[in-house]
Amino acid sequence: MALLRKKTPEEAAAELAAKEQLRREAEEHQRRQLAEKERQAFEQSPAGRARAAFAKGDQVFQFSIDVMNQKAIIVAMVGGTTSQRTSDPVEVLNSVCREGWDLVNGSFVFVEQGQESRDKFMSSGQNVAIKGEVVGYYLFKRREVNRRAA
Repeated sequence: MALLRKKTPEEAAAELAAKEQLRREAEEHQRRQLAEKERQAFEQSPAGRARAAFAKGDQVFQFSIDVMNQKAIIVAMVGGTTSQRTSDPVEVLNSVCREGWDLVNGSFVFVEQGQESRDKFMSSGQNVAIKGEVVGYYLFKRREVNRRAA
């Protein structure tokens, strides 16, 4: 039969310290993982790509962003309509300018991705709903005075 032995205060303190050290290491590991995810997300963003282009010495930088997305909705015997989602690119444009760029030009294009149609109920003709997105294309030129410290 095994005897249960009570831990000495030194053993209990050492065990508690070891658990605390493991907890701190786990928190530090999570913090590093989160920082790495944030770094990778920034590098993929327009501002991150603009920073990389500036560091390479590029003179111009261009990117596009989905400004509005429209989905086709056809309801049988009722008609057709669209739903849309819009986004404001101003924050993104400002973040690119802060990386050392000056906006030269912006243009917008509707990219049709398809359409749905149904015959009208009890009359002639068709109900048509178009699906697509408005894409904003932006061109920047290098401007050192716009660069903000990272």
